Amino acid sequence: MTVEVLARTKPRLDGPIERLMKHQAAERRLVGRLLTYWHDLCEGRAYPRLGDVDPHKVGTDWRWSFILETGNHREFPNFVYLGPDLAKYSGVFLAGQDDFTLTLLDVATHKLDRVFREGCPLLMEDVVTLFDGQRLMYRAVLLPLSDNGEHINYVLGAANGRIND
Repeated sequence: MTVEVLARTKPRLDGPIERLMKHQAAERRLVGRLLTYWHDLCEGRAYPRLGDVDPHKVGTDWRWSFILETGNHREFPNFVYLGPDLAKYSGVFLAGQDDFTLTLLDVATHKLDRVFREGCPLLMEDVVTLFDGQRLMYRAVLLPLSDNGEHINYVLGAANGRIND
């Protein structure tokens, strides 16, 4: 079952996103911690800037994170950073694909266009089958960044998961 949550950047104090933020702050999941960090970086702005992101403050989660530069070519983003723990999965192929170059990292970033369209963070959870038949439950988050405060030109993201026996 695929789960997706759009997290609006300007929550009402009593709204569902505010409750989600409080829940995520107490939660131990990577995607929740990174969403909370991103929200704190906004400081009243629609989006934080790339320069606001501090790997030391992200801590060990930085190893599971990535930054995509989109510029004017959103359909072909470039990796500015790919954490070493997440990079291990960049070569893990999924089963049942016609194109065997599709990896877990591709699946984690495949909703990038939705972040641009909606202009807010996206949290995802799904189960995918690996090439060897094992099932992997993963969670991912895509967080928009903007150098001018209006146009999204970078995306901070993270993904991790576990083999589901």
